[in-house]
Amino acid sequence: MLCTSKEMLDKAARGGYAVPAINTQGGTYDIIRAICMSAERMQSPIILAHYMATGQFSGDDWFVETAKWCAERVSVPVAIHLDHCEDFATCVRQMHTGFTSIMYDGSALPMLENAKRTEEVVRACHACGIPVEAEIGTLEKRDADGNLLVKSTAADPEEVREFLKLCHPDSLAVGIGNAHGFYTEKPKIQLEILDQIREFTDIPLVLHGGTGLDDDIVKQAISRGIAKFNVATQIRHAHIQYLKQGIEEKRAGADNGHAWKLSEWVCGKLADDVDKIIELAGSAGKA
Repeated sequence: MLCTSKEMLDKAARGGYAVPAINTQGGTYDIIRAICMSAERMQSPIILAHYMATGQFSGDDWFVETAKWCAERVSVPVAIHLDHCEDFATCVRQMHTGFTSIMYDGSALPMLENAKRTEEVVRACHACGIPVEAEIGTLEKRDADGNLLVKSTAADPEEVREFLKLCHPDSLAVGIGNAHGFYTEKPKIQLEILDQIREFTDIPLVLHGGTGLDDDIVKQAISRGIAKFNVATQIRHAHIQYLKQGIEEKRAGADNGHAWKLSEWVCGKLADDVDKIIELAGSAGKA
């Protein structure tokens, strides 16, 4: 059931759980299907997430149409989310492509400029009924070899307070020591930042960089207002590993060139992994 992320995140924030947002690697059918399969059997709302970079091969419109096709075949709420978009024109264009949730990421900018540009995106998207996620505080980013590309900067609660006076997003990603990609060392997650932000706003908060975080940290973050829990690296790596395993073990007709049978087997394995993410987020039975 296709919807926006607005109602599901507001409900999650009130209910003390989070909605998983899982990256689909540019519209990879195996991943999208597995996510929707899991969401249906777990009766969980779900967010199908998409990065611009991962859409370069298949096309952003391919992702949207594939995600819509799958969403319309399950009974649970499914939002189609554009993640980490960094410019106004692209946000607006992709809203018209069919995304039902938009993230404008101005976290690399000074706070005042971030707020100004975020509000421009908010006004455009809200005019069409599309919710907007903003971000403040930068997340650590590493390349495939683990080399540091961007150093993390935790959000300053007072800056967050000022930011939310200047712009009005529907949800807010905050840097608390989390990072994209695999963690190369135990992260120093500053949960107290969430507590301080909760003192002055009830906006649904978003935790990026979910792969590799201790379950206890994730649960504590959710209890402090995280209503959207992002996972990407874990699922995309599992997808490749299951494909390799299926071919090596000659699963589901892989040795006879039946690619669809291999994909079907991989979907089942991925769906089991998504079940665990939904359980961790606490969203099972919340559809």
